[in-house]
Amino acid sequence: MLSRIKNALRKRKQLRSQNNHGSRGDRTTSTAIRAANTMFFNTIGTSGPVMNVAGDFHMYSGSSATADIISPPPPSQPSAPDIWFGRGGLVSTLAEVITGNENPRIAILGSGGMGKTATALHLIRNKAVVARYGVRIFFVACDAATSADLLASRILQTLGVAATPGENVVTAMHLALKAAQPTLLVLDNFESTWEGERDHASIRDLLQKIADCPSSTLIITMRATAAPPGIRWTYSDSLPPLSAPSAKEVFLAINATFCNGSDDGNVVLDELLKELDYVPLAIHLLAHVSKDLTSQYVLQQWQKHRTRMLSLDRYTNDKLESVDVSISLSMESLDVEQNSEAIQLLGMLCLLPDGLLSWQERLEVIEETFNTATFDLQLLRKYALVHITTGRLGVLSPIRHFVLQHHPPDLQHSQCICNIIWELVETYAMVELGPEKQGSIEVLTPEIGNISNLIDYAVAYDPGEIIVDIAIQTSWYLYYMIPSSHILQKVSGLVPSVPTAMRARYWHITAVIMYIQDDYAEATSAALQARDLFLEVGDRAGAARCSERLGENLRMQSRSSEAAAALKDAQAQFFELGDRSGAARCSQSLGQILHMQSKYSEATAIFTNARAEALEIGDRLGAAQCSRSLGENLRMQSEYSEAAAVLTDARAQFLDIGERLGAAQCSKSLGNILSMQSNYSEAAAILTNARAEFLEIGQRLGAAQCSRALGDNLRMQGEYSEAAAVLTDARAQFLQINDRLGEAQCAQSLGQILLDQRKYTEAENLFMHARDRFLDIGLEAQAAECSELLEECTDDSDDEEGTDESDVKESTETSS
Repeated sequence: MLSRIKNALRKRKQLRSQNNHGSRGDRTTSTAIRAANTMFFNTIGTSGPVMNVAGDFHMYSGSSATADIISPPPPSQPSAPDIWFGRGGLVSTLAEVITGNENPRIAILGSGGMGKTATALHLIRNKAVVARYGVRIFFVACDAATSADLLASRILQTLGVAATPGENVVTAMHLALKAAQPTLLVLDNFESTWEGERDHASIRDLLQKIADCPSSTLIITMRATAAPPGIRWTYSDSLPPLSAPSAKEVFLAINATFCNGSDDGNVVLDELLKELDYVPLAIHLLAHVSKDLTSQYVLQQWQKHRTRMLSLDRYTNDKLESVDVSISLSMESLDVEQNSEAIQLLGMLCLLPDGLLSWQERLEVIEETFNTATFDLQLLRKYALVHITTGRLGVLSPIRHFVLQHHPPDLQHSQCICNIIWELVETYAMVELGPEKQGSIEVLTPEIGNISNLIDYAVAYDPGEIIVDIAIQTSWYLYYMIPSSHILQKVSGLVPSVPTAMRARYWHITAVIMYIQDDYAEATSAALQARDLFLEVGDRAGAARCSERLGENLRMQSRSSEAAAALKDAQAQFFELGDRSGAARCSQSLGQILHMQSKYSEATAIFTNARAEALEIGDRLGAAQCSRSLGENLRMQSEYSEAAAVLTDARAQFLDIGERLGAAQCSKSLGNILSMQSNYSEAAAILTNARAEFLEIGQRLGAAQCSRALGDNLRMQGEYSEAAAVLTDARAQFLQINDRLGEAQCAQSLGQILLDQRKYTEAENLFMHARDRFLDIGLEAQAAECSELLEECTDDSDDEEGTDESDVKESTETSS
């Protein structure tokens, strides 16, 4: 299909070139020839009237042309599209501009496929606009009117007015408008006329003549970011993409069954619309081509084919039936061959899905290598191939995918943009928690999409160890924000070929992220690989950190004895290395094991000493973590007031250094305290917020713990049905992440609900399961509590049976 488009565009360019090199006196005739694809118009050539009917030219002398041939009937006016959402507010605003000004001039600008024509058509059918102009509203398509004379002829035809033989058509148009009643004139796709000639003087003169008519209102739609100069525009702005809800309305108006009422379908549709950048034409076409297809299949096809699938007919040259055709028109206007550097700059920008932030500063950096960058950007903006919003220089998704497929940047240009972004990663990714962390967050968070996309591109076209290093640093940054291994997975194929030390770093951060995502088996495997590699290169500190991570993995799986042994070994290594911070972390983890075993006094002593050590060496994060552990210890001993004070202070410390996970954990503990104090509403609010925070940072364990706490909160209020539903869901979450402790606690709580409901057999089964699980973990106190609940089940069941037997006996005696 693209070859057909290129052939059609090449013919247009040749015709335009012929006109540009022709003499001024021959312009009318040559421009008439260029309009061979128009359906019907007439104008005056140097040899007499020229008529084009369905693309066939007929030349007449002034004496032989009949009046009805020279003056064809006005063309039919188009209707406004029926499927149209999200622009109602803009139309109302523009209608007020039109009715509130004597001689308004409106320019509706933007990229192809944004709905400029549709917006103009709905605007001229606005009730207030129709009330002002009545039948004097005219829509003129400029597509083949590539000169001022051709456009003036088309306007006259639309108005139903004929120029007299030998009269200048622009002058005739001007006089007709000046003599007319109030008239609204829409010039649609005005870029065809504006770009039809290199010299814009005659076209600008035509616009000025229209604007000069006091009773005329002018509206143009144009693929551009700036309206033609020389006119005082009342309104001139680019159409933005649709809002997400409006985009969804458009799609479902065409393909109502896409989601089939399923949550999965809705999620996929939301993702697809976001990937399309909410561009109306792209949404229309995707909705049509996805009919009768499953949502998952459509998503796979989009990820595979991108804009190639956004076409109703692979052979079409209709810009409303193909996104590629629409974009090709803009690219043809730019002239790919003549402006190759502008195309390369566009390709660079297309590698950045989140746009180029601080674009003016970074454009200067680009210009150090490519000295025409500023001029090239002006060209790209002129043809609406790029846009600037909220300080970002960006490219809409359909254009990005089209350009990367057909005009990708060369290695030198792609390396230039990579270097700019890699420098940001190397400067900010490894900034530690503290006062400077917020600055790094503000810089890097908006760039994550760009970093991810550039890593993909570099892996495919310019692989090297720097890409692995960038992925490692970015993943450490994500660890403190929203832990994710997706960046690491992108470079996994390059890892075997990088130096051993870098491989060790790769597996270490993998272990850390797997741990935070509660995937302890993968975390253990990665930590073992990393430790071996660190030892291979003689990095004892790295090996000690991996030993610490192994101990933490074992602790979180409630394998207390093995965890304690691993942590003591790691602590000894840290002491040998003089790493007091690492040793203090191990002490805290050993305290956590004692806490889980209900050895609160011993745990308190360890936490207190570890906190003092952390404060002495300036380790604010370590100190905050020890404070949180102390607060938890106090909570478990029912020292609620003291616990709340310690946890509130710890939460403030975490927030001060930008540690969201620690702050969320403190919130969870504070919610639990409020529940124990029967402040259920306040507790539920805090726990719900904490759960949302855990989910946002990808911490499934914390989210599941909040769900369990919310379930217990409902249970303690006697809301058994709701409590059972929440606890059942939480139990499933714990099972999914292989957290045996959380699953056992949920089973115990569900058993307590059944006990209160006198469902003794079911309750006993859950209590026995929970007891056995606690014993497997080594939590004897919790197992003993389950045993007590089992006895309570048995006693209550026996009492009920005794009461029933007594009632039966009494009933029998009475009846006899």
